[in-house]
Amino acid sequence: MKAVPKMQDVARASGYSRAAVSMALRADPSIPEKTRVRIREVARRLGYSSSPLVAALMSLKRQGRRATRAKTVIAFLSSHPAGNPWREKSMYRRMFSGATDCAAELGFHLEEFNLRAKGMTPARMREILDARRIHAVIAAPLPFGETHFDFDLTSLAVVGLGLSVHTPFIDRVSVDLFQAASLAVDRCAALGYRRIGLAVSEETSRRLEQRWLGGYRVAIDEHRLAARIPPLMPARTAELAGAMPGWLRAHRPDVVILGNAEPELPKLIPRQVGLVLLSVERRVDRQTGIFEDHELLGRIAVVQTVAKLQQNNLAPLAEARVYSLAAPWVPGTTAPGPRRCRA
Repeated sequence: MKAVPKMQDVARASGYSRAAVSMALRADPSIPEKTRVRIREVARRLGYSSSPLVAALMSLKRQGRRATRAKTVIAFLSSHPAGNPWREKSMYRRMFSGATDCAAELGFHLEEFNLRAKGMTPARMREILDARRIHAVIAAPLPFGETHFDFDLTSLAVVGLGLSVHTPFIDRVSVDLFQAASLAVDRCAALGYRRIGLAVSEETSRRLEQRWLGGYRVAIDEHRLAARIPPLMPARTAELAGAMPGWLRAHRPDVVILGNAEPELPKLIPRQVGLVLLSVERRVDRQTGIFEDHELLGRIAVVQTVAKLQQNNLAPLAEARVYSLAAPWVPGTTAPGPRRCRA
């Protein structure tokens, strides 16, 4: 395996001292521009890349006494416009809270930057991060309906929260949605339900890379249930409420596994039909379903981002990767068993 070039190798190849190379690579104005260009070209030719974490910490150290109070910043890069703020969604607030706490515990500071702020552009945002020597980014979940993260991620340690970012390829952290849906079917079958239906919009399913749908179908096949109820999957989430009554009459499920969290949907399901939610907000809850620990997801995103910084792992990915968190079952009271009414 070829050895990773070090700063001393750049100094030797360029004919300058290690100190001069270090100053040139961080654009110190005391080094003439022609010298800086020459040294950067040698570094590029050798394949040398300085660790942004080391560079950031050294920058703090050079600030003197202020460095004892300063912390390396991790950017929480959100994309929600002013009319659709991400803080209106409790799951996103919990992700941010967990990430903020974990960053502080590790000696970092999590700071939000909004790509949709007034007058902001992706190019301008990149200039801001570069000027502040911010090399770590957590990509917040994109607004619903979006799957492309419009930002230059070159030479940045990037981890995405959730599965919404499909392109460009980045590391992401998410609840294991395939496992979650499979577990929901397993527990419904254990409770005695035999007509197990799934309701989730097609746009939500695509955003989540069909992982709920895949887990549901595999588990249904494994239990060899006689009743194979086609999932209720209208194209858009807004169409679920209108399609629900007809689907219930036509297929008569004895329990519904609900993917979308619109508050009006449970009201459309008769009380004698069990209700299971694929995203329950608390580990102990009256709702039966799957607990998604969003605070823990935020923590994992920070840990993975810091690890990428420390390892200088900034290369673009050839394929997307997901760190999956298994989700537990919440018994609740909304799936008491067949022929029993919900509370």
